[in-house]
Amino acid sequence: MLMLGYCSFITLIILLMIGMAQFGALVKFWPYNLSLTLKHYQFEVAGLGWESFYNSVRLAFYTAIFGTIVIFIGSYIVEKLRFNEKLQGIVQFFALMPMAVPGLVLGLAYIFYFNSKDNPLNFIYATMAILVINTIVHFYTVSHLTGVTVLKQMDKEFEAVSLSLKVPIHKMFWRVTLPVCMPTIFDISIYLFVNAMTTVSGVIFLYTYHTTLASVSSIHLDEQGDVAGAAAMAMLIVYVSVLVRIIHAVITKGILRRTQAWRHGSANIDQAVTHV
Repeated sequence: MLMLGYCSFITLIILLMIGMAQFGALVKFWPYNLSLTLKHYQFEVAGLGWESFYNSVRLAFYTAIFGTIVIFIGSYIVEKLRFNEKLQGIVQFFALMPMAVPGLVLGLAYIFYFNSKDNPLNFIYATMAILVINTIVHFYTVSHLTGVTVLKQMDKEFEAVSLSLKVPIHKMFWRVTLPVCMPTIFDISIYLFVNAMTTVSGVIFLYTYHTTLASVSSIHLDEQGDVAGAAAMAMLIVYVSVLVRIIHAVITKGILRRTQAWRHGSANIDQAVTHV
């Protein structure tokens, strides 16, 4: 009960902050005119339309899909495929490096690298693709460590046994590794989605007129003196993140019931052994 009281107190503080932002987005002119209105959600008046919000949702969706695939496969290569240990250490080093690189530095580095006309990858500059790549790299480390941790829990001999039975590695990965690690994969995807919705530092130098994001627009609205409009845009980010989290929980519950049935079987066996 003591811990419940402590956690409830922290939760109350968080809800008060979010609730204050929502209240500020609904009043006509804070703090002088507190009558309610929805005019602050008319972002077109400020020149930062709903397109920014839709761009953020697209960015978060692409980051969650492609980021999860890239990161989990990278974790699998580092942890499960046995190759040169020095090379493996180098790969692990680069996987951990984004944790030490501030988002602003990452954004500036992308400008200097991709904006060069001599760069064959220059065509992705000023597109949604560069925002997605930047966001994946920005949040790579935590997701990578999460993937490596769950892979460490699996027996290291699975791959050796599959090869001895003449089962290809890719089939072993698809039929065994992927279903076992499915809860972690879903956790990585929702982590990337929510962080992509709220990211600012990594993308603030890379967006264009056609790829403006909600998080960046919120900052610009505040700079223009439209604090209520900034709060309204920020609350849209909160609501879509909560909505996607709920949808994510509903969808994954059914999928995990199928892929994680073996866990329930193991638990029943353990209970029976304990009872005996």
